[in-house]
Amino acid sequence: MEHNEILIEMEMDYKTLVGYLIEKYGAAKYDYFTDAMCKMRSKRITRTKEGLFCHHIDEDKGYNLGDSNCAREQPYEYQKAERLVYCNYLEHLLLHIRIGKDKYWREHGSFTFPKEFNCFIVPGITYICSNINDLFEKNGSSVEWQNRCFKGIECNFDDYIYILKSFVDYMVDRYAGSREQKTIYVGQHIRHKRLGEGVITKITGEELFDFVTIKFADCEKITLRNNIDKGGYEETLIRVKERLSLNRNREIIKLIYEKLQ
Repeated sequence: MEHNEILIEMEMDYKTLVGYLIEKYGAAKYDYFTDAMCKMRSKRITRTKEGLFCHHIDEDKGYNLGDSNCAREQPYEYQKAERLVYCNYLEHLLLHIRIGKDKYWREHGSFTFPKEFNCFIVPGITYICSNINDLFEKNGSSVEWQNRCFKGIECNFDDYIYILKSFVDYMVDRYAGSREQKTIYVGQHIRHKRLGEGVITKITGEELFDFVTIKFADCEKITLRNNIDKGGYEETLIRVKERLSLNRNREIIKLIYEKLQ
């Protein structure tokens, strides 16, 4: 891809980008699954010989629409040919970054706590990045279709890094909370609106959905970490960069991570 085209696509909103890609690559001709029960993906939708992926336009409303089990739980209209669009690796990433931004602002009125950085990293973004990171690390793939898709972006490493850095900068620029807060710790005193003052006695891990035990005067309460952890701006930002730098084996690719600093 040409650098200028990438810059233009990055400035488009989701609907405009979808329309641009349909015009660029042509409209899809076949439904994604061959039947309404979504048991079998149609072989006729594949365009990996051209280095292209098939993206569900309604991923901004649905979830994991290419998975048979998830797809049958959602409207079959999402699988129709007119709801599909083709894109290359970088364009697929841009589509999901746009989805991530839009989804956040639909569900949140502000961006004020470090834990909310993770809300922008919807699964599609980290999954696509892990594949691209693998390909740049190994300079291609032994899997023929993946290598064909890589050929379409192999000269765009700097553009890929630019996309990731711009995404991180987008979040940093819009973060309106304290950048000095520290993450929670055992022994920390906190106040509950109903139970009064308590002290943290146990933390099971560092992830948002790990458990925290709090001892109050009359009881002990266990809650999810993300209910009380309002700190760790720098630590959370580091983890976001790490997640964008992982390969499919969940290993940090230094080639990518160092560029995001």
